[in-house]
Amino acid sequence: MDVDYQAIIEKARDGVVVVDEGVIKYVNPSVTNFLGYDKEDFLGAKFLSFIYKKDREKIQKNYEEKVRGSENFLYETKMKKKDGSLLTVEVRAQKIKNREKVVDLAIIRDVSSRKKAEEVFFRQEERFHAVTENTPDIIARFDRDYRYVYINAAGEDALGISRKDIFWKTERDIGVEEEKAGAFEDAISFVFKNRKRKTFYSEMTVKGEKRHHYTIMVPEFFADGDVNSVLSITRDITKIKEIDQIKSEFISITSHQLRSPLSVISWCSLALIRGDFGKISEEKKKYMEKIHESAQKLIKITDVFLDTTMIDLEMFIFNPKKVDIAEEAKAVTREFANLVEKKKIKFTEDYKNLSPVRFDPRVLKIIFRGIISNALEYTAKGGEVYFVLEKKGDGEIYLEVGDSGCGISKKNKEKIFTKFYRAKEARDIKTYGTGLNLYLIKSILDNIGGSIEVQSPNPRFGKGTVFYIKFPVSAKEKSL
Repeated sequence: MDVDYQAIIEKARDGVVVVDEGVIKYVNPSVTNFLGYDKEDFLGAKFLSFIYKKDREKIQKNYEEKVRGSENFLYETKMKKKDGSLLTVEVRAQKIKNREKVVDLAIIRDVSSRKKAEEVFFRQEERFHAVTENTPDIIARFDRDYRYVYINAAGEDALGISRKDIFWKTERDIGVEEEKAGAFEDAISFVFKNRKRKTFYSEMTVKGEKRHHYTIMVPEFFADGDVNSVLSITRDITKIKEIDQIKSEFISITSHQLRSPLSVISWCSLALIRGDFGKISEEKKKYMEKIHESAQKLIKITDVFLDTTMIDLEMFIFNPKKVDIAEEAKAVTREFANLVEKKKIKFTEDYKNLSPVRFDPRVLKIIFRGIISNALEYTAKGGEVYFVLEKKGDGEIYLEVGDSGCGISKKNKEKIFTKFYRAKEARDIKTYGTGLNLYLIKSILDNIGGSIEVQSPNPRFGKGTVFYIKFPVSAKEKSL
């Protein structure tokens, strides 16, 4: 044994054994710690006598056949401990030349903890496969490159492709149409990036018949918290989809039936206010203005209820187009000109580094209207509201809307994005309201990978509120 390496070997965590013609000549302290023997119990003893009896002949034979010169021989076995129990170890053996003589060197690693973990994992996987192989739902796993690393029997049957031809391939590789493949890739990317579940609808032709599917994708984590893979569960909801279609039609009809008379009331009252049918008294004009204002409020409430219902039924469609986001914002802010003038609010707009982007213009309007309306409604007469829209270095669009209004108490901050919730500060200023605007905005942003945060008091004024919104402008067409 080379004296220069003695201290290193003595402190090594792995066991080190030197064997000469089958007899142990040296063991380091780790070997005695593993097996519980004294050093003297090893020296002069046969190495194979410590190996699990059933493995001895096989190991001896394979070692002699495979080891030539300094070539390594790696095997897993069990070694007998002093208390009679067995320890699972991994042994790396090779022949080395020591002082002109060839001896055997064995490096022993305790892998019992790893084996237990593998056994637990194996049992979990067995249970997972027992469940997934007997479910009618399509269950699959995907890696970061959108490749299948597992698919169950239902998926194999639905796709009409054998599992061996699906494994390690993407949806595109196996011939899935572009739109569906793109939806899967978007969802997988979302789950890996945001570390949370994603749901979406898709259509698939199965055995010549068009079927509707609802897919849930969830992250599967490593022990360190990173996302290892994405588990996809796809259910055939063709019958449910038919019911949803009935619901959608009902909502659409109901909305239309509400909006139509409200629009007539709004138009007629406005015509009377303008004097289109002859001059009316100031007293009558005041009443007409109240009617017109109430009709407009009801139209807005109807729109919010409809959009919220579509979000909750996961039938809200996100359809991006090339839009000038600054012009869309300016068009919405102009809608509030009368309210700004009436309340004598100092309203400022700032647009920075903006260029046309792909986004759904209707969704932009919902977000802009909801957040501006919120700021103006709860800011007192003579207050301030600012609107800043900016494209930053990461390519995303950031919106900041702040006010000098009533603000939000600390205990209410976590609740303001809850459906129908209205903080006391808001109710004190405005008795009516749906409590849906912020819920709707957050629901949309959550589903397309955006975000909304709130800060109160607003640091610019020392009071009021400021909202920070991020738009993922690279979002592709998808259903929320």
